Amino acid sequence: MRRLLDRPLTQADLEENTANLALVTDESRAGDGMLESVLVFRIGAERLAVHADEAHRVVPLSPVRRVPHRTGDVFAGLANIGGELTLVGNLGAALGIAPGAKPTHFIVIGNAGARWAFAADAIEGVRRVRAGDLVPPPTTVRHAADGCARCLLRETRDAGGGDNARESLVTVLDGLKACAILARSIA
Repeated sequence: MRRLLDRPLTQADLEENTANLALVTDESRAGDGMLESVLVFRIGAERLAVHADEAHRVVPLSPVRRVPHRTGDVFAGLANIGGELTLVGNLGAALGIAPGAKPTHFIVIGNAGARWAFAADAIEGVRRVRAGDLVPPPTTVRHAADGCARCLLRETRDAGGGDNARESLVTVLDGLKACAILARSIA
């Protein structure tokens, strides 16, 4: 392995690698700006997202332990996630979203020492989107749910092939504001 990594590169290899690196940079700056990564998930019938750098981790559900005299509609309790005792909230209840199917995963957000986990019904995955596809939310959305909506993602989805493509909107949440909404439930 050491020989493979220490081998000298030919001029052709250097030029090819330089071209590949320049292509990625040009692609990310083309069109509507830089690319951003968002984690798209579903709670109930709502498709939501957080910026990928705000999502600490996505893990399968683990048991949630209730906290006497503190647990309610929004604050669910505590869970051991990756060896770390983590506060668990019900983001759907905090945002007024009707519950859907049985949740499958926890999404952990927040800074160290102030992490929150919430259950998601489905994880759609990380999407690389152009900044131009992220639009400011209308006033009604921006002021709903305590101003937690950072922007909306316009996404074209293929609804069965061919000319059946349709545009849908995904609400991109502000991770810090979402943590603040969950934290208010235990104050």
